[in-house]
Amino acid sequence: MKLLDYIGRFYLLSTSQRALLSILQDDTRNKILECLNTNPSHPDVLVDEIGVSRTAIEKHLKQLLSFGVIERRTQTVPRLRYIYSLTLAAQNLIDAISVTSDTYIENTIETWQEQLTKMEQAFIFGIIQKDEYEQIKLDLEEKLGNLNSDK
Repeated sequence: MKLLDYIGRFYLLSTSQRALLSILQDDTRNKILECLNTNPSHPDVLVDEIGVSRTAIEKHLKQLLSFGVIERRTQTVPRLRYIYSLTLAAQNLIDAISVTSDTYIENTIETWQEQLTKMEQAFIFGIIQKDEYEQIKLDLEEKLGNLNSDK
């Protein structure tokens, strides 16, 4: 086996982890999960709340079901229909991702702000030139803006 083939077999995340994260990153599926997190719903309710077609909602529900993110139960009264809700495991996963992501973002922002402060000091003390400082500042401010985009 060639070295590149050997190295290429290792990934930061497994195939199933990447697939699960890709399922969770779609905007429509996120809207569905947001709705189901607060209230189990029928697909027609999701169509009204999200504003996409019934076919699209059913496609997304099927994908979420296949990963165990949501569950479906049958309601028989007043008529037979399916009601979807978030699984407890999915709620726990989303909470864990949220907490871990927030911690990562906070720590990274703090690190970059410290780097920016050090670069400002290096510029003030003449250790780096103005153009170098301004480029580093622009790069760090862009990175900070990316992580602060939800705030």
